[in-house]
Parts: sequence; C-alpha cells; structure tokens
Amino acid sequence: MFTREQLFEKIKNPNLSDVEEILKSWRIDPIYEDEDSNEFYDEMAISKLKHALKLREQGKNDEEISSIVNSGIINPINPPAVKNSAVQKLHGRQELNNVTLDVTSQTLSLLAESIAQKITGEITRKIKSEDIFQPVMDSAKVHRDNEILAKQVEQLLEENKKIISRNNMLQNENSKFKHLVGNLYIKQG
Repeated sequence: MFTREQLFEKIKNPNLSDVEEILKSWRIDPIYEDEDSNEFYDEMAISKLKHALKLREQGKNDEEISSIVNSGIINPINPPAVKNSAVQKLHGRQELNNVTLDVTSQTLSLLAESIAQKITGEITRKIKSEDIFQPVMDSAKVHRDNEILAKQVEQLLEENKKIISRNNMLQNENSKFKHLVGNLYIKQG
C-alpha cells in the first residue's frame, strides 16, 4: 500500500498540479483510509493513474478518462493471432495440426489488470460491507476492562488486609476483658 505522496512519487510526473482534484475527477479511489484520514492506494491505482495520464496526453477529457480507467479498458486490443490452424481430412477422420496462439503482452496486461481490479473491488466491497475491525476493537475493550478489573481486585485485597489486621487488633483488645454477668465486663491485667 502507498500513501498519496508515495503514489505520485511512483508516477514521477512533474506535470501533476492538483493531486486531490485529479484523483477525484478520474475516480481513482483509495483502498483504505485510517482513523487519521490518511488514504492508502494499491498497485491498481498506480496502473490507473499511469493509464489516465497517457489518455490525457492523447487529448481525452476527464469524463472519458474516468470512464475508460474505471471500466477496465486499457486500449483496443487485437485478438490473439492463430497460426497454422488448418484441419486436414484423412480417410474420413479429421486431424488437427499444431495450433500456435500468439498472446501479446497487451492481452496479458489487460487480463492481469482485470483480475487485479476484480480482487481490489472485492476487497474494497468486503471492507465497506463488513466491519472487519470490530473484533480487534472489541478485543482492545476487553483487554482494557480486564486491566480495570485487575486494579479493582488489588484495591479490594488491600482493603481486606486492613480489615483483617483491624479485626485481629479488636480481638486482642476484646480478649483483655472478662465477662462477669449480663453486660458487665472487667479488664484483666
């Protein structure tokens, strides 16, 4: 993950003026925003930004750029070329020759970006739809509650020790008196 500053360092384009406006107008969204409102981007954002800059150089407006970048269309691609695909009929059965399929790097790039965009979209949707951080926050609350309870138990133990010593002192004082009759006591020795 990259911060916004790291994202533009990766692009290395000095012609970018208003970063916020560019990301907003081209709808290049962060994948995560922390509690301090720091936004984080992934490799897909870098790819989208590079592609959008190429489209801008071609004279496309922001709406067209946003539409192309967010729909997964990179460039019109040529279909893979199939070579030597002749089918021969020999004695009533068909036999295929070896078929060679030329896959261009553009096709692979489109496929890779498509898969990355789907994964990023799924992760973003899951993060937005479910509160995955709730168990962690609940755990922190339980930990804090346990610390508070531990301090309260320590305080109760200290008070209990004081009460026990006070009780022992009162029993020693009480043992100095001898019961005569009814409510009559006399102090010994």
